[in-house]
Amino acid sequence: MELHEIAIKNSSWVWRKLREARTNDFQVGEESLTDFVILNIKMWGAGKIVVDTFSRNAESLNGADWEWWFTGPSGQWLGMRVQAKVLKLASEEYEHLHYKNRNGYQADSLISDAKKNNLIPLYCMYNNWEPKKYKVNWKCKTHKNSVTHFGMSLLSPVVVRELRRINAKSLLSVIKHIRPMHCVFCCLWYGTGDLPTRAISWLKGSGLLISGQEEFEMSEVNEKGYLKNRPPNYVLQLIEGEYVSPNSELDNDDRLARITVFRELSSD
Repeated sequence: MELHEIAIKNSSWVWRKLREARTNDFQVGEESLTDFVILNIKMWGAGKIVVDTFSRNAESLNGADWEWWFTGPSGQWLGMRVQAKVLKLASEEYEHLHYKNRNGYQADSLISDAKKNNLIPLYCMYNNWEPKKYKVNWKCKTHKNSVTHFGMSLLSPVVVRELRRINAKSLLSVIKHIRPMHCVFCCLWYGTGDLPTRAISWLKGSGLLISGQEEFEMSEVNEKGYLKNRPPNYVLQLIEGEYVSPNSELDNDDRLARITVFRELSSD
């Protein structure tokens, strides 16, 4: 199964689970959904797609971050710093979208942490809604469109920061800005090449890398060093199954709870 097929299947899975939760008047949290999404990736990604996942015990962390690392036959790497948010089914709002603690707003921390490490900051939104009530403005050019593709959607934290200024956190205010997660794996409309090159081209072309913003001004795709020849040492250690050594970069990053590596193998 290809990565974009896994992403579509996971989005549909999230959509169905939230629909079941809505039917039974039950709210599922993003931590639970993320755990099962990772389990699905590990099960469905066996074979051609290699997925390595590290999970830190983050019970004491509120809104811990997730890193995605993309690589392929070119040997280049692309890293993303991700924060998951689930739609509150009863209110149809992302209740904790503008979460704040003593260190400030979560969106600001996400942008700051990503910028410090030349990663792309993103929100992964877990969704379910009544299709007749809401309309999306993104049309996939590769796959037959389905509302279930938005079960897992991507959103720019720059948009979240703008929404915070007017205290907007409803599905209605967010829906026009989200993009289906599977597009980051497969879209050839914005570029070619292997996974990391396609992904960064799509992120830029889809508006998830917003030009004109201080953090993301890009005249060249790799101007800020997003594409790397190698990942951080802690990622290499995790891939090789080694113990992550003391005093690694992870020790100074208490907010990072999960790391998932998506490796696209050659089709030859």
